[in-house]
Amino acid sequence: MELIEGILSRRSIRAFKPEEVPEKLIIELLEIATHAPSAVNLQPWEFFVIKGNVLSDLKAAYLHDYRRGELPNPDIPVGQTRDIAPVLEGVYKERQVALAKQIFGTMDINKANKKEKWSERMVQFYYAPAIIVIVVDRILQSDWPILDVGLVAENIALCALEFGLGTCIMRAIVDYPENLRKIALIPESKRIIIGLAIGSPDWDHPIARINTDREKVQNLVTFAG
Repeated sequence: MELIEGILSRRSIRAFKPEEVPEKLIIELLEIATHAPSAVNLQPWEFFVIKGNVLSDLKAAYLHDYRRGELPNPDIPVGQTRDIAPVLEGVYKERQVALAKQIFGTMDINKANKKEKWSERMVQFYYAPAIIVIVVDRILQSDWPILDVGLVAENIALCALEFGLGTCIMRAIVDYPENLRKIALIPESKRIIIGLAIGSPDWDHPIARINTDREKVQNLVTFAG
């Protein structure tokens, strides 16, 4: 797949087939993705690949916490609501609402069934057969490594296309870090940054075919000089 084609065709996959992603393939993918740039060649990223019974246990713990009303408590604090979404305003809120309308319309979601058909699906990581959790060592006190993690996460999402896989970069995966540490044995010495659901897309599910609009770049660029 050509680079520009990959960038333009990448989308967040929210429906996966149950088939397992081979460990060898994930290692190859990460070897490529870790060629992402990082400040002073810091390479701050580390990866926990969670699948199988461990993933099943993690999903069960997340669903339990969500159903009993536990608010998300990720290592990187963000404004949150009960529906596990940041509180936004202005054009950012408009974009969030537009996406929600698109998803909810596709899946016939309403206020009565939103929790069951959407929120609980999200804390099950869209039923992906594997997730990748990216962490950084707490010895790195600056927030700059978070930018580096974003770069490697994008590389993972793009590389996955070459292997016929789909991804969804998800904050919901890291919303309950105490579960990640207990079940996936992520040590306290690591700050949990972000997660990706990964697997073979279920293209028969309409939500997998959703494609979002992008703001016209002319509205985003200011030239000086």
